Amino acid sequence: MVLFSLMGGQMGFTEGAGMKKEDFQVSVDARRVTFTTPPIFKNGTWLVPLKPFAEQLGLKIEYPEGSEMVVLCGGVESELCVPVQFQDNKDGALDIDGVTYVHPTHIAAVFGYEIYEASKNRLEVIHPAHLAPEFTLPDLADTPRHLRDFRGKKTFLYVWGSW
Repeated sequence: MVLFSLMGGQMGFTEGAGMKKEDFQVSVDARRVTFTTPPIFKNGTWLVPLKPFAEQLGLKIEYPEGSEMVVLCGGVESELCVPVQFQDNKDGALDIDGVTYVHPTHIAAVFGYEIYEASKNRLEVIHPAHLAPEFTLPDLADTPRHLRDFRGKKTFLYVWGSW
């Protein structure tokens, strides 16, 4: 007889009136991205400076001369080049005082990374090779539980067996 138990819970910041820009955190494969210019909160979403975020993802940045875009190259599975237009929406980039800002979840998803919003102020980006394989097991009440339902949350897996 083998018995499995899964427990999950979210930890992180809660958005409040006294929240500062420094409170927003992005980690890539459990390494926190350091921003010299802080992220900004615009139109209900966080935007991060492109350069340190792209470097942490292993992406190359090019600004084609005479165009209103930035081109990002790299990726999880193969070399992919994606143009990102300078426009004020989730798919675009913004230039504010010479700093290019992007929506981190859009950029990470395009290049094949898994994204988990650990809280309103904390985003975790994970290379698919660093994820546990998917499986389903019954809990103590014999309810099937999928590992994917606990992704982005602190999870304790208790395995007990009697042979």
